[in-house]
Amino acid sequence: MNLVKEYSQLLVAHPAVGAVGTVAMMTVNFMFGTGITLTAGLVFLAVLALDWVSGRAASKKDGTMASEYGINGAYRSAFMVGILVLAYRVDIALGLPYIVYAYFLFNFGSPTWKSMTANVYRAGWERWIPGFVLERVADEIEHKTARANKRLVEKNKYLEGETK
Repeated sequence: MNLVKEYSQLLVAHPAVGAVGTVAMMTVNFMFGTGITLTAGLVFLAVLALDWVSGRAASKKDGTMASEYGINGAYRSAFMVGILVLAYRVDIALGLPYIVYAYFLFNFGSPTWKSMTANVYRAGWERWIPGFVLERVADEIEHKTARANKRLVEKNKYLEGETK
């Protein structure tokens, strides 16, 4: 099996696939480069996606799902990705060894990881998380649970016809 040959045949047979793939790869390369910066950027995007999935599952489970909160989260996520791209481009422009990129990656990645882990716990999937990890994110779990309870109370008041 020759994957390169098969891929080349696919591109010849379906040039639109090649065009879309080329644009996607150029975009990813512009955003995160290659090598360790690409790997770190893709890991961050994966954690961000898992945070969204687990957050949706958690809010669905406790009945606090709200589109306004989700839309704000989308803006927040887009902002973080945009800042990471900007940080990477600043490092390239100034010839720095990814100092700015690493700074923002850590400062956005760490809270996102904590959020994802807390969401996994709230979704009822805590058996998949080691105990020492739950201890490290206990404050985030407590914060998210309190915020969810507050939103649930507000939602119930709204549904009962009470206004602020």
